[in-house]
Amino acid sequence: MSKIKAWLIDMQEHAEEIRLARILGIPYDDLIQLDYKIEPVEENGILLNYQFKLTGNPPKQIIRKISRLESGRKVILEPWELDSDYEMQFDAIVTDKDHLERFNKEIENLNALLSLNIEDPNLKRILNRQVFIGIIGTLETFLSDLFINLVFDNDIYFKNFIKTHPEFKKRKFQLREIFDESDKLNETAKKTMLDVIYHNLPTVKEMYEDTFQINFPSIKEVYKYVFQRHDLVHRNGRTKEGKVVETNERAISDLTIKVKQLVKGLVEELDL
Repeated sequence: MSKIKAWLIDMQEHAEEIRLARILGIPYDDLIQLDYKIEPVEENGILLNYQFKLTGNPPKQIIRKISRLESGRKVILEPWELDSDYEMQFDAIVTDKDHLERFNKEIENLNALLSLNIEDPNLKRILNRQVFIGIIGTLETFLSDLFINLVFDNDIYFKNFIKTHPEFKKRKFQLREIFDESDKLNETAKKTMLDVIYHNLPTVKEMYEDTFQINFPSIKEVYKYVFQRHDLVHRNGRTKEGKVVETNERAISDLTIKVKQLVKGLVEELDL
C-alpha cells in the first residue's frame, strides 16, 4: 500500500471516529480511550440498525458521559447516523444562510447560458433543456435550505415540525423509552427533512404551512413545470402522450418568472 493511500484511509477513519464521538456525546479524546465494536442488526436480510458495544474495561468517568447508553454497554445507532454524506449535506446547508441571494444568482447564471452562441440546433436544444431542469433544481434547493435553516434556528418552528410531520405522527414508543427517543429527536428530524423531495410542492406547501403557520403561495403555475421537468428527466423530453416538452427561450422565461414569483411570495409571507 502506498503512503498516500494509507494516509487517505487514516483520514477517513479519523473523520468517522469524530462523527461517532459526536453521536455518543463525548469528546474525541474520550472515544479513542475506549475499546468497542460496531455490529449491524439485521432481520430477514434487512438492516434494522447498528449496535455500538463497549468491550474490555472502559473508564467509568467516560461511560457516564455517553448518551443513549443501554445496559451500561451498548448504544443503538440508526443506519443513517453513520452516513457521512448525510452529515456533510446537513452541515453544508446550515452554514450557508444567504439562501435568497444564492437563489437569485443561480437563476441569473442559468439564464445567462441562453445567450451563448450555439449554431447546432441539437446542442442548443440540449442546453435549453438543462437550463429548464436547473431552474426547477434551484427552486428545490432554495425550499430545502430555507426550511431546514429556519426550523433549526427556532425552537417553536422545530416543535411545530415534530408535532405535524407525518413521520413523527406514526412513530410509537413506550413511556420508558421517552428519554432515548428525545435524545435522537434532532438527528431524526435532520434525516426526515433531508429525505423530503422538495419538488413535490403539495408536500412542501403543507410542511411550510404546518411548521411556520403561514399561507404558502399558490403552487398551481409552478407545479405544471415540475411535471414537465419530470418528462425531461425521465421520458426524454416527452409527455405520456408523446408530446414534446417545449424548452425554448419563451418557455424558460415563463418558468423563470413563475418561480421568482413563488419565491418572492414565500419570502414576504415569512417576513424575511
